[in-house]
Amino acid sequence: MLHAIIAATALALTGPQVGAPAPDFHLTTLDGKPVSLASLRGKTVVINDWATWCPPCREETPDLIAAAKKLAPAGDVVFLGVDSTEAAPIVRAFVAAKGLPYAQSIDDQSFAKAYDVHAYPSTFVISPDGVLRARWIGNITPQILTGYIADARAGRDGVLATDAQKKADALLDPLKFAFTGDAATIRATAQAVLKAIDAAENVDGDTDYVRTVAEESALRDAAAKALAPVAKGDADMVLLARLQARAAAVREQWPEALAAYRAGLALAPNDEDLLDGYASALHASGDDAGATDVYANVAKLDPSIDAFVDLGVSAGDAKRFDDGKVAFAQAIGRARAAVNAKPHDAKTIRKLAWAYLYEGRLFVKAGEPDKARAAFAQTAAWTQKLPKTDARYAMYLEEAQEATVALDTTHPQGRTALSLAPWTGPDLPGSVASTYKYRLVVAGTPGKTVALSANGLPKRWVASFCSDRQCAPFRTTVALPASGVKVIEFQVIPQSVAAPPTVRVEGDGASASVRVAAG
Repeated sequence: MLHAIIAATALALTGPQVGAPAPDFHLTTLDGKPVSLASLRGKTVVINDWATWCPPCREETPDLIAAAKKLAPAGDVVFLGVDSTEAAPIVRAFVAAKGLPYAQSIDDQSFAKAYDVHAYPSTFVISPDGVLRARWIGNITPQILTGYIADARAGRDGVLATDAQKKADALLDPLKFAFTGDAATIRATAQAVLKAIDAAENVDGDTDYVRTVAEESALRDAAAKALAPVAKGDADMVLLARLQARAAAVREQWPEALAAYRAGLALAPNDEDLLDGYASALHASGDDAGATDVYANVAKLDPSIDAFVDLGVSAGDAKRFDDGKVAFAQAIGRARAAVNAKPHDAKTIRKLAWAYLYEGRLFVKAGEPDKARAAFAQTAAWTQKLPKTDARYAMYLEEAQEATVALDTTHPQGRTALSLAPWTGPDLPGSVASTYKYRLVVAGTPGKTVALSANGLPKRWVASFCSDRQCAPFRTTVALPASGVKVIEFQVIPQSVAAPPTVRVEGDGASASVRVAAG
């Protein structure tokens, strides 16, 4: 039954097909080396298309690092990272912070187009003969990745057979739906299809997104085909538009999708699901200005923080920066009001930090680095008010610092820049559990040697710089690598009772400071 389902839904998929030759690509790694699929022939290739702004991408990074380190010694498996949405400086900052052991490249959209990448992360596993053996969208677990690599090494296609996938397959089994009968029966069946799709998308556990979406699309097609001849009244026509629009969007048939969304909105102009889908389709078809106008309508109907952030992001894509700034001012104003009403509520604080993070990205696009730095500083400041156990604590701190470092490396003008943020992730060798730990990033000219010193410490307090498996008290000297970015664990060790000090790290004319406080 499993292979029958896959065969029946294959035509619903866009992009490269599992079991067929993988498209060739030509990329350049961050260190300037060319890489292509042809150059990797004879090895099992794992390609991960990701982004620093993508939460699942960041969550799966430690697993990818562990897998690459485990498999690299054998010499027959190669990992390659591809960033299709960002520029090199932000990627370099992330790579330096996380210590990714495999090559990373910046895509000019040629890879994303060839491999039909529209969601992140996307992982592709290619066998030594150049055949695509697995295509996975979403956070890939170590178990699934290991299985797909084993399949590719053996020259067979990877097929997911988890209990969750079996449940999704059962929910979307076309034999469960009768697309015949009178108008009322067909209408009820179409509504049951949408309910089944919603249930399948909320199955708990690991499911193959590509396969599941293909199954959903096949059901939508059948429901729309049955409903079209008998649809009567506005409710039926809106239901039909919803089915047809989504089915066309999945296949990237944008003229058909846009036409269906317009037909539905002509009857239900305030339907937020249709409006959101319409805006997404406009963006995907390259009409960012049109998408921004639709998001503006959504924000009028639902003047929420999320709606204004969506509007601000879309305005940035359309290069309507003034509109974007107004949208973010609205989002941040509402988020601040929510925090004032509930000053200790993690959800409201997290939302405010998130809004500042995306405002900073808008300022980067607009070419206003000083305003971007200020927004990222606000992201970090509000994030530090969250519990360290919060799901976004580490991510937002890291993203704010990485974005700041990216600005430093984009416009260095031969100068060194320093950045301090609370340490996240596993400790480096030499860490002491009772100390305050910070991530110190030094950015500047590759190959330059920078002498660092700690200042502002109370009497008998100690500061330690730890990197490259060594720790040095009070001062150290580092050589910047080819990326121009060096990450150091900076520790402050209290030795006496004192008011929380503001400690400075200085070097090569640059400085960064942090107010040491418990928590």
